[in-house]
Amino acid sequence: MVRLNKNGGPKNPEKVDRLCASVWTSSLEGRTFQNKTHILPFAGRMLLNDSKKGPAHVQYRRPYGCAVLAMSDVLQTISELKEEKDFVLKVYTCNNENEWYQVHDNIIRNGNCLSPGLIISLQLLRGDMELVRRENPLIFTKGVAITRKLGFPDVIMPGDVRNDLYLTLERGDFERGGKSVQKNIEVTMGEGDSSGPCFPEYRSFVLYHNNSPRWSEAVKLPIPIDRFRGSHLRFEFRHCSTKDKGEKKLFGFAFTPLMREDGTTLSDDSHELYVYKCDENTTFSNHALYLGLPCCKEDVSSCPSIPSSLVFQRSSKETFWISTQLSSTKLTQNVDLLALLKWKAHPERVMDILGRLRHVSGEEIVKFLQDILDTLFSILDDNTEKYGPLVFQSLVFIINLLRDSKYYHFRPVMDTYIQKHFAGALAYRELIRCLKWYMDRSAEVVRQDHIQEAMRALEYLFKFIVQSRILYSRATCGMEEEQFRTSIQELFQSNVVISPVFLSVFLSFSFLSLPPFPPPAPLQDTSVQEEVEMMVESLLDVLLQTLLSIMSKSQSQEAVRGQRCPQCTAEITGEYVSCLLSLLRQMTDAHFQHLIENFHSKEELKEFLLKILCVFRNLMKLSIFPRDWNVMRLLTSHIILTTAQHLSPALHKNFAQSDFDFKVWNSYFSLAVLYINQPSLQLENLSPAKKKKVLDRYGDMRVIMTFQLFSMWQNLGENKIHFIPGMIGPFLGVTLVPQVELRNIMIPIFHDMMDWEQRKNGNFKQVEAELIDKLDSLVSEGKGDENYRELFGFLLEKIEQETWRETGTSFVTSVTRLMERLLDYRDCMKGDETENKKIGCTVNLLNFYKSEINKEEMYIRYIHKLCDMHLQAENFTEAAFTLLLYWELLHWEERPLKDFLHYPAQSQWHRKESLCRRVIHYFNKGKCWEFGIPLCRELAFQYESQYDYQSLSWIRKMEAAYYDNIMEQQRLEPEFFRVGFYGRKFPFFLRNKEFVCRGHDYERLEAFQQRMLGEFPQAIAMQHPNQPDEATLQCDAQYLQIYAVTPVPDSVGVLQMERVPDRIKSFYRVNNVRRFRYDRPFHKGLKDRENEFKSLWIERTTLILSHPLPGISRWFEVEQRELVEVSPLENATSVVENKNQELRTLISQYQHKQLHGNINLLSMTLNGVIDAAVNGGIARYQEAFFDKDYITSHPEDTEKITQLKDLMQEQVHILGLGLAVHEKLVHPEMRPLHKKLIDQFQMMRNSLCHVSLHELKEELPSLF
Repeated sequence: MVRLNKNGGPKNPEKVDRLCASVWTSSLEGRTFQNKTHILPFAGRMLLNDSKKGPAHVQYRRPYGCAVLAMSDVLQTISELKEEKDFVLKVYTCNNENEWYQVHDNIIRNGNCLSPGLIISLQLLRGDMELVRRENPLIFTKGVAITRKLGFPDVIMPGDVRNDLYLTLERGDFERGGKSVQKNIEVTMGEGDSSGPCFPEYRSFVLYHNNSPRWSEAVKLPIPIDRFRGSHLRFEFRHCSTKDKGEKKLFGFAFTPLMREDGTTLSDDSHELYVYKCDENTTFSNHALYLGLPCCKEDVSSCPSIPSSLVFQRSSKETFWISTQLSSTKLTQNVDLLALLKWKAHPERVMDILGRLRHVSGEEIVKFLQDILDTLFSILDDNTEKYGPLVFQSLVFIINLLRDSKYYHFRPVMDTYIQKHFAGALAYRELIRCLKWYMDRSAEVVRQDHIQEAMRALEYLFKFIVQSRILYSRATCGMEEEQFRTSIQELFQSNVVISPVFLSVFLSFSFLSLPPFPPPAPLQDTSVQEEVEMMVESLLDVLLQTLLSIMSKSQSQEAVRGQRCPQCTAEITGEYVSCLLSLLRQMTDAHFQHLIENFHSKEELKEFLLKILCVFRNLMKLSIFPRDWNVMRLLTSHIILTTAQHLSPALHKNFAQSDFDFKVWNSYFSLAVLYINQPSLQLENLSPAKKKKVLDRYGDMRVIMTFQLFSMWQNLGENKIHFIPGMIGPFLGVTLVPQVELRNIMIPIFHDMMDWEQRKNGNFKQVEAELIDKLDSLVSEGKGDENYRELFGFLLEKIEQETWRETGTSFVTSVTRLMERLLDYRDCMKGDETENKKIGCTVNLLNFYKSEINKEEMYIRYIHKLCDMHLQAENFTEAAFTLLLYWELLHWEERPLKDFLHYPAQSQWHRKESLCRRVIHYFNKGKCWEFGIPLCRELAFQYESQYDYQSLSWIRKMEAAYYDNIMEQQRLEPEFFRVGFYGRKFPFFLRNKEFVCRGHDYERLEAFQQRMLGEFPQAIAMQHPNQPDEATLQCDAQYLQIYAVTPVPDSVGVLQMERVPDRIKSFYRVNNVRRFRYDRPFHKGLKDRENEFKSLWIERTTLILSHPLPGISRWFEVEQRELVEVSPLENATSVVENKNQELRTLISQYQHKQLHGNINLLSMTLNGVIDAAVNGGIARYQEAFFDKDYITSHPEDTEKITQLKDLMQEQVHILGLGLAVHEKLVHPEMRPLHKKLIDQFQMMRNSLCHVSLHELKEELPSLF
């Protein structure tokens, strides 16, 4: 307690430090503690007001301030520290005392902060209370208060005794009592019984002038258990005044007993108590004067008629509310439970009391679990024959209650009770008798609910039986051991399906002398070895058969439902598996040897090996144990590995060479493959600390099993051929495990497979085909790593010594190249890569299957994968070309085809027809009708030959519609871009290669460059078109070199036909193109300052692609480069020729336009050519190449000069035609522009006529 001065500060600051201490006990992991827990220090005044009128000896508790600290804000801070940490809490006042009861709820919203604040120190102490006391003795020397959780913890362990009553003073309604102002009411609470009070009085705080005060004060009452009966709580109400001598005047009281007449405690609820009148002279020394009165409304019926002459009269207009919560492990509020715990008081009602146990709530049962169990076994000891069946049923009910997920965490409580508190040494006899009674009648009765309940409770029933027998043996030095074993044997022979609990109990009886998890060292005790041997003989085969039965049933249910319930399988199978693993773990070399020798024939041995190998395989496939049970999974793997090592000699000895049995060997190899690939053994996925721990204890069990597999393979001899090609895929899966030693062990097996097939067939086609197929599927599933590329290099070293090394080397080289492409494909598919990357990678892989490996089925699969990618990206033309690859593989014949991918079983003719229709449809969507028309004709020919005139009519109409589309619909000419990918950071299929890409509609160079940089965010754009040097090619970076290129069409003939519409020519200019050109201007020698065209050369690079565009991809690799230098004269000729073609095309488009239409493009083009010719352009060409000096010094260019002059004259002629069209279409407002063009055209024509051929003859007759 801190005394504050009038300014709100402490009077004695030096005494403030470490004034009080408290230890809260709770689970910090609980969400409730983190999210809802607050520390609420309250501050108060000790006087009624600040005046000095009140006497010094009278003290009142008054509300002053409140502070709140949310534990969620500080929990992380203190959990990381080992020492105390101070926290400053702001103290808030409440403006209205009537709202003080909810001040902590409204504190942030409307509280006023005081300046001083409050500092508290918090420290997190881990462990139970005993450990905390031992490790921190200094804390507990300060009179520290232990604050337990309000209510019960999640689990109440046996021996935890608690009896805390939490009472909250809620509110009251009181009369004014003839006063002009309302009262200042203080509540004094005390407890009393015949022996006097057991705790000091508690006084509430006082609210100023309030006849309806609301306190909401919670108080913990430490009342001993033995004082509850007969005790009561009394609440005295006093008016506090500073005027009447400063005394507190008593004006009423209320009371409530702590325990009802039936023995139950005060219920956890809100209670409205009656207020009785009294005065300050009243004494309560005689409790009987008021205890006979009703304390509340519910108590009126139990009280006799109340005479009016009593000392205390109830105030009908005054009431008082409290709420209580009892946290007790000994006192209950349930009548039925109380009757059970006090059964000796009414022994004649025991049968009824046991029957009513089922009506008690689960919360009450788990709260009083130890007392209930003690009571049940006490009743059983009292009269076994009479009460035995009912006690058994009650025990079954409680055990099954703990199976409920709501109370499942109380199972450790039951275990602790059985091990440390259970004392029923004779109980096992009755439990066995009752259990056998149920077992014997399991097949007789129709309704088996009670039998099923007993079966579900078997685990704990047997635990009670075992512990009871142990207690009896200790007390009697092992008497009646034979009778006990006989009763257990008879129980096992009862008419019921074998249960895993029976097996576990049987094992428990046999392992009583062994630790629960003994070390794997050989057991030296002869009696123990004999016990294990007996169990192997009697239980091992039964266990295997039972597990196989359950697993096959689970798999059949999976087939029916279409999905598996691993949780159900684990619940059913887990206990059996635990029994099997425990048994195998106890077996030594001698046990395994004795087991093998006991089989009378090889058929019996074969059947046993198949059973145990099948069970082990199912353990690898099914999730028997939860995912986070890593220790159990590793232990299981270790036991399976040890067992396999013990059984493998028997397999080699009995089923190799002449007695070879494929089924057993195949089962063994399948188990080994599953074992090596199981997720729990993939150490690469573990943290370094966990990996080291596993390696230190078990080693790398994958490597050990791989050595075992390799050893068994070597023992096969010529029988290896039986596993070709069946085991290639599984063994290849083993090599995909990222463990170098494991891979090195497996490589010779593939060499063996190739060698044995070469011996038998003269080739290894089967190994080749299977290896490629499985490699593709395994890598596509995400397996393999970068180091896997080097795997087959070791195989090459083995092959070098063989006679078939040439074909072998070729095959391994191809597989290595395939591996590189598959890994690129996998990386693209599994990452967030763009569609372009995925398409490019797929094209690369598809071409490899076609050109290098010739695997048609894989080739067709990737054709459809690529087609789907194009459709998703809306590349319809590319999708059509892709599907056309499959169409080309088929023939127009009736040979039947099996169902494949999404195609049904059908003839080649029908599949080719359906493909043709799809390809035509995609060409239509891509507006490439010219490519679809030949397919329409092909299909029409087939329909005509089949006399299918209806289909023929349909395809002819479609062909006609395509011609209409060509002439009527607008199509944009795409841009083309050359892209170079330089640096070792690019994927294999792009690295240091250059491609030409067909751009999207309306996509120009800048937009394309931004798109490429977006797809390769780590890349750096090169700012020059020069070829990169070797350092750039080999650096660990990404460089992109992008520039636009011009298509060089192959179909020159159609482009030169004048009568062909430009809509048709436009298609052939940009489609089916393999050659692309890029011009780089440069000046050779000194640059002519007056006319740069004289020295302007062109470096023309022609790129030849591997496939024409468009095709199965929007880009193709550059296959060949051609570099030529174009002289200034040739460049000028080319420029003028191209401009003439452009003008001719444009003018032809406007010749049939309507009058006064939009002719802006024509006007701009004519103006650009004529104006350039006047101000430069053609005039500059004349100065440069028609000059006397140039002609003299370049006699070899005579024909080219003549060609250039003819092209210029042709351009004048074309411009004249253009101006005539322009004059016809020009709007009257644009006539001035037309007149300007006419004038400039006359100047251009005159300038060309100035240097006529006649003048050239006169000046240089020798040239003519």
